[in-house]
Amino acid sequence: MTIVDFETIKGKRVFNIFSESENTKKRIVIMSHGFRASSIGPARTFVDFERILLKEGYSVLRFDQPNSGNSEGNYLNSSFNEWVDTIVYFAKKYLNKNYKVALMGQSMGASATVVASGRPELDGRIRCLLLWVPDPKTTIREISEKVYEEGGQKYRGSFWVEARKSDFFENLHKFQGKIHLVYGEKDKYISQKTRERAIKAVKAKGQEAIVLSGQDHSAWEYNIVQKVYMKELQVLQKSF
Repeated sequence: MTIVDFETIKGKRVFNIFSESENTKKRIVIMSHGFRASSIGPARTFVDFERILLKEGYSVLRFDQPNSGNSEGNYLNSSFNEWVDTIVYFAKKYLNKNYKVALMGQSMGASATVVASGRPELDGRIRCLLLWVPDPKTTIREISEKVYEEGGQKYRGSFWVEARKSDFFENLHKFQGKIHLVYGEKDKYISQKTRERAIKAVKAKGQEAIVLSGQDHSAWEYNIVQKVYMKELQVLQKSF
C-alpha cells in the first residue's frame, strides 16, 4: 500500500509518500533528503532502497522538506530548524501509531536527522540512525541575512547558521541507539578533517562508520551503493 499525500505542518503543505510493507511488522524508516534535493534521494537511491526495505518488512516514509521538491514554499525561505521540526513531526506521528522508528538522512538531511533525534519528544525513542554523508557545518561562516546561490537555487545564509548552532556532535554523542555512518573518500563538500571527526565520534560509541573508496558526496557508483543498502539492512536488523 502506498499513500501519496500533502500534510500541513506549521501552516505549510508538505509532500510525503508513505509505503507500507505487505509483511508489515510496524517498523518504519523515515528518509530525509539533502540540501537542494527531494524525496527521491541522490540518483534515486531513496526510491531504490525503499523497494528493498519493503520486501524485508520495513515500511518507508519519504518526504520533501518545506520549500523543497513538491512541498509548499520558496526555497529562499528554507530553514534548517524547520527541517528538524519536520523530521520530529513525522517521527512522532509514526511513534504514536506504535511503529518502531529508524531515521535515515543524506547530507544536510542526515545532519538534521541527528539533531532531531536529540529533541525531547524523540530522545530515547529512535531505534537507529542511518547517516549518509552528514555535514556538521561546524566551520561555516555565512551571514544570516545574505542571499547566496548554489546549483540554480537561492537561499539565505541563515540556513547554514542554524545548522552550525544546532550542535550536531552533542546530539550524536547522546544518541543511544544504533548508528551507521557512511562517507565518500573524495567528498567535495565536507573536509577530510570534519569527516574524520564524525567517524571518530561514531566509533567511540562502538558504532560503525565506513568510507567508500573513490566516491564523492553523493550519486555513488551503482555497485557500491548496492553494498551500502545491504549493510544498512544488517544494521536495521540489529536495531529492531
